[in-house]
Amino acid sequence: MYNLSISYNVALNDSGQQCQIEGERSWCVHRSRFDRLEEKLRQNQIDHALFTSQSNLRYFAGHTAGIESGPAPYSPVVGVLFVERGARPHLFLSGSDPAPEVYEEIAIERFPGYSYERPLQALFDLSERLVTLLKKLPRGRVGVESETCPAALLDELRGECPHLQFAEMAPLAAGIRMTKDAEEIQILRECCALCDAGQEVARSLARPGITELDLFEEVRKAMEVKEGRRLPLPADLVSGPRTAGIGGSPSLRRIEPGDPIIIDLTPRHRGYWGDSCNTCVAGAPTADQRRIFIGVEEALSEAIAHIRPGMRACELDTMVRKRMSELGGLFPHHSGHGIGVTRHEDPRIVPYNALPLQPGMVIAIEPGVYFKNAWGLRLESVVLVTAYGAEVLSQFRHVI
Repeated sequence: MYNLSISYNVALNDSGQQCQIEGERSWCVHRSRFDRLEEKLRQNQIDHALFTSQSNLRYFAGHTAGIESGPAPYSPVVGVLFVERGARPHLFLSGSDPAPEVYEEIAIERFPGYSYERPLQALFDLSERLVTLLKKLPRGRVGVESETCPAALLDELRGECPHLQFAEMAPLAAGIRMTKDAEEIQILRECCALCDAGQEVARSLARPGITELDLFEEVRKAMEVKEGRRLPLPADLVSGPRTAGIGGSPSLRRIEPGDPIIIDLTPRHRGYWGDSCNTCVAGAPTADQRRIFIGVEEALSEAIAHIRPGMRACELDTMVRKRMSELGGLFPHHSGHGIGVTRHEDPRIVPYNALPLQPGMVIAIEPGVYFKNAWGLRLESVVLVTAYGAEVLSQFRHVI
C-alpha cells in the first residue's frame, strides 16, 4: 500500500474539500488518483512508479510545467515524480525553474539546474539523487515512461540499480486519466469557456480584408484578457482554399469575400486543454456552404444525442462517418478524441477503437467535410459523458 496519510492538520469536509483539523492529514480530492494508480501497478506487478511526462506531473503532482518558455536551459526533464510503495510521493524539480504549484501531499526536492558555472550538470545532479533513492529499494520493478525519460538517465538507473527492473507504464497512467474527477471537470469547463470567448470574437471579426494572422491575434488577445495572463494557444486558423487541407497555422493570407474560415482553438488552462472548432464565412455563405454546414451541424447534434455509457467509441465514429459520407467530400480524420492534461487522449473516436464510453470521460466531437482543392468545413463541441447521456460543455453556438 502507498502511504496516503501524513502528519498534518488537514482533512475532508462533507463536500470532499480539504479542511483544517488537529491531528492527521488525509489525502483528499487526489487520493483516488493514487488509489487507481496503486491498483494498476499491482495488476501489472509493478512496485514503484517514476513519472517524467508533463501530463502525469500535472495529473498526479499538480505541477503545471510551462510550455511556451519550457524548462530552464539544459534541464534534462521538466521534473521527476517518484511514487514509492509505502512512502510519500517525491517530486524532483530543477532549482532554476520557477516555484511550482504542487499538491501539498507531494514532497519536493530541488536539484541544481542551469547555472553559468556548471551549465551541463543538471542531468548528473538529478541522476545522483535518483540513484541514491533507488539503491535503497528492495528487489522489484519500477514503472517508467520511456518516451519522456531521457535515455542517459534511464541507462544510469539501470547500471547503478541492477536489483531493479524497469517496465513501461505510460499506457497504465493514460488509462487512469480517461475518466475525470470533479476537480478536472471544473477545470475543463473553464477551458471550454475560454474557447467560447475566442469563437465569439473570431466570428464577429471574420470579414473580407483581414488577414488570418490578424484575426488570430485578436482572438488570442480576447482569450488572454479573459484568462488574465499569457495563454498557450495552439490553433488552426485557415481560410478559403486552405480549409480543404483540414487545418494549419494562421498566415498572412488576406481573407476574401465568401471565404470559409476554420477556427479550431485549443487553449491550455491550469495544465488542461480546451478544444473548439467553428467554420464561418466572410460575408454571405453560398447555398452549398449553408447546405454542408447544416449537414455537419446535424451530424454533431445527432452524435451528442446518442452518446451513452457502454457505447463503443467505434460505434460513435461509425455514426459520424456515415453522415459525413452522405455529404460528399472527404473525412480523413478522427470523429473525436478525449481531452484532459493532453490535447488528444483516449477515448479516441475512431473506427478501430472498441473501448466503451464511461461516465466522467470528456470528449471533443468534430465532424468535418473537405473538398479537394476547393474548401472544407468542420464543427466541434466538447461533451461530458454522464450516467444518462452527454452534457455539452461548449456553450458557443455554431453559426456560419
